Formats: sequence, structure tokens, C-alpha cells
Amino acid sequence: MKALAIKQYGGPGQLQLIETALPMPHRGEVLVRIHAAGINPVDYKIRSGSMKWVYRRKFPFIPGFDIAGVVEQSGKKSNFNPGDKVFAMLPFSGGGYAEFVTVKEALLCHVPEGVTMKEAAATPLAALTALQAFEKSGRVREGDHLLVNGASGGVGSFAVQIAKAMGANVTAVSSARNQDFVYSLGADKVIDYTEEDFTKIKMRFNTVFDAVAKSSYRRCRRILKKDGTYITTVPNRGLLLHRTFNFIRKKKADFILVKASGDDLAIIADMMTRGLVRPYVQQSFLLSEGPKAHELIETERVRGKVVFHVI
Repeated sequence: MKALAIKQYGGPGQLQLIETALPMPHRGEVLVRIHAAGINPVDYKIRSGSMKWVYRRKFPFIPGFDIAGVVEQSGKKSNFNPGDKVFAMLPFSGGGYAEFVTVKEALLCHVPEGVTMKEAAATPLAALTALQAFEKSGRVREGDHLLVNGASGGVGSFAVQIAKAMGANVTAVSSARNQDFVYSLGADKVIDYTEEDFTKIKMRFNTVFDAVAKSSYRRCRRILKKDGTYITTVPNRGLLLHRTFNFIRKKKADFILVKASGDDLAIIADMMTRGLVRPYVQQSFLLSEGPKAHELIETERVRGKVVFHVI
């Protein structure tokens, strides 16, 4: 099968198409023919080597943690049958930039009716990050006031929609050019970060979700309600220190390390079925255009998600 692999750490040019053996499913796994694969910022960070101290892999390495496709082979007692349309977040062993991948059944979910393969592939990691972040912050409740920093990106765009689906009042932070897009996601108020410092506004929030890890608990603490929580996607030393003292503080600081989960993905799929959550795909690329795709996501100016069109 064809796959897009990293042969050594470096720039986008290190992504190269290779021929590799077809993976064989083990017990509790299914073989999926991939139709589309999601591209996430973590992919280029792994490729560049900036994460090699915590995420070292042998080369050639096939990245990619979001897939959507059709079941090619499954076991006799499987909940998934050949021909089923499925999507999943893969564990951090990767393998999504390819024509086929084996997936544990516990990580799979059926693609909702009316959702394209590209949309399904754009969903898992980003949507699960948002959902699990809100669960970690104590679960978003109806009427809560929530702020999302980086609301137009992959994680942020899902965070706005999921928070609204949970009944929250959502203030979103984005650039002026993305304001209409973020309002279309359901945001109640949008702050242009180029014109206003959201950490100095008068509003107070139950949850501040820094979906792009561009702020800090220290800066956001003043806009949290007395029992509010700041949660981000990338921990740092300061956050870890603040987190250590959560047990004695009413205002909390935390971070989310997303976990692949078919059960959590089913919650997202239900929201998609009910029209509460919709993925937005800015652009798709062929696997052979891997370097060009990574050049785009490295700009950190992507609206929604970027995906690979495999079939």
C-alpha cells in the first residue's frame, strides 16, 4: 500500500510517499480502507523533531491520527462489518497518512448520515480534545459562561459548537477576518484579539479554554469566576506549578491530553446527527501533496481543518 512517511526529522520536504506492507488486524481490530485523513498541528511538530524528547519514533514513521474510511475486514463477532463507514482517532502510534490502517474496535465509530468522509476525518482529535477538556473542567453546564481562545482553528471551532450544544454562553476570541465564521459556529460574542486584550475584559467565565495555548493561567486568572477553571492544550512549567495547588485554590488551572475513545466519539457523532456540530474543512490535499499540506498548517492560520483526500 501507499503511505506518506517521515524518513527523518526536518521540514515539510521530509514527507515522502513510500510503499509498505498492508497491515493485518489482530484480535479486536478491524482493517479500514482510508478515504480521508485529518491533519493536525501535532503532525508537523512530530515531523520537525520539536517533540522528539517526549515522542520519539523509529523511521520511516507514518504520521496521522484522524481517519475516516470503510471497513475492509473485521472479526466474526465484531460490531463493524465490511462496507461500514467509520471514523476514529488513532492512538499516538499514528498510521493515518496511508491507504489502510488497523484500528481497535473500541476506538471506532460509525460515520453519521450526511457527513462526508473529509468532514469525518476532520473531526476526531480536535473534537475529542474539546469534549474531554470540558469534562475535565467539571463539565460545562447549561447557562455557564465560557471563553474559547483560538475559536476559528480546528480545536477551537469544535469547542465553540460543543459548548453551545451543552447550553453554554460562548465568548470566542479570533481575528477580525474570522469573526463571521466564528459567529456561524454559534458564538454569542466574538473578540478580535488584534483590537482587544480578552484577558482585560469585564466579563467573568466559568471556563476559559485556551485552544491554541497562546495565553496563560496567570493572565486569564482575573477573568475567571471564583470557582472557574483555565484549561489549555499545551502544558508549561508555570501551569504545572499552578496545577499542583488546585486542591487549595477555588480557581483551577489544568491542561488536556486527548485520548482516543470510540465512546466519546459517539457523543460527538450524536451531536453531528442532531445538527449541533459540523466540521469545517478549509482545504484537502492528495497524499502526494504532503509537503504543501504541512506548509499550510505550519502557518497556524487554518480556518477549521485541513485533510488528505486518499480515495
